[in-house]
Amino acid sequence: MIRSLFMPVLATFGLSACSVMQADPLENAQQAFAAQDYAAAREYAQAALVEDARDYAALEVLARTQLAMGLGGDALATLARMEEAGSLPAEARLIEAEARLQIGELDAVERLLEGQTSAESWRLRALMAAVEGDEAGALAAFARGRSGDGEQHRLFTAEANFHLIRGNADAARDAVAQAQRLAPQSIETLFVSARLAQLRGEPELASRAYLAILDIAPLDRPALLGAIAELGNAGRVDLLRPLVHRGREAYPEDIEFFYLTARLKADEGQWAEVRNLLQQREAAISEHPDARGLYGQALLELGQVELARAQLAPLYRRYPENPMFARAYALVLLESGQAGEARQVIAPFASRPDAEQADRDIAHRAAAG
Repeated sequence: MIRSLFMPVLATFGLSACSVMQADPLENAQQAFAAQDYAAAREYAQAALVEDARDYAALEVLARTQLAMGLGGDALATLARMEEAGSLPAEARLIEAEARLQIGELDAVERLLEGQTSAESWRLRALMAAVEGDEAGALAAFARGRSGDGEQHRLFTAEANFHLIRGNADAARDAVAQAQRLAPQSIETLFVSARLAQLRGEPELASRAYLAILDIAPLDRPALLGAIAELGNAGRVDLLRPLVHRGREAYPEDIEFFYLTARLKADEGQWAEVRNLLQQREAAISEHPDARGLYGQALLELGQVELARAQLAPLYRRYPENPMFARAYALVLLESGQAGEARQVIAPFASRPDAEQADRDIAHRAAAG
């Protein structure tokens, strides 16, 4: 629950982590961290520490990388190694505070932030208040941080994210603008920019922001899913198709990319392939309503009406307001000779002023049946 209040974990996967190590792994680690390729930065920093376990600079890169990836417990362990090596960075208390915030040790966070006046300290206080459900306290901390010392970019992205989680695009707009001014190419800035565009119903702007993240971190899962969704909303199937393929290769066990692959097959009318693909993950799709609905639709398209009913009837009962589930279940009922029941299912959707033609057609068939 705590992690959901933070920006998405930036466990990004660039291309450099797969390349052969260069002569100076510490320099590579620092460059990867600056490029926001945190997986590569961690790998290079660990390689530097194999050569010298007390390399202070490598330990600092590793601690900051672990923090960026949301690995608070690991960051604390690395801080302890730095202390054993004889020194700590000037921001050690802030690093420790954020690490302890990530693992839920709120009392320790409050103690570590005592007397701190930087924008970063107010960001952490705001996040802590949000974790505790104190929205007024979070807003007050964000406001104090705007006049705090030091770098403010992360304060603004955290403030924007706070409002975006709550669906408040108007409140988020200024914080997003400030983040764009200070760090336009930061993954965090691009993410809140994309989320704001989504809330405002601007799929082209949102997809551009997500694609910009993928230019930095090609396998970032939230950016892949966001780009796919918004390119779909913009009607750019040509651009989203390779992203689905990329996600399927990078996350072969991820049901979301299984579903998206099947969705593309369905759009091509390849219903046997849709069925076969989703059958491979039949247990997993039981917990993924959209995938289960698509599986049911594929079974129906292939004439397996009773098997389709077994998938679609529970979905309709659980989500009676979902038009896709209602439409597919009504078709199952029609194919089963239950026109009256089909009419009851589809009527609320077919009678709407903005009803889709498919709903009207099903209602007409049910009335005639």
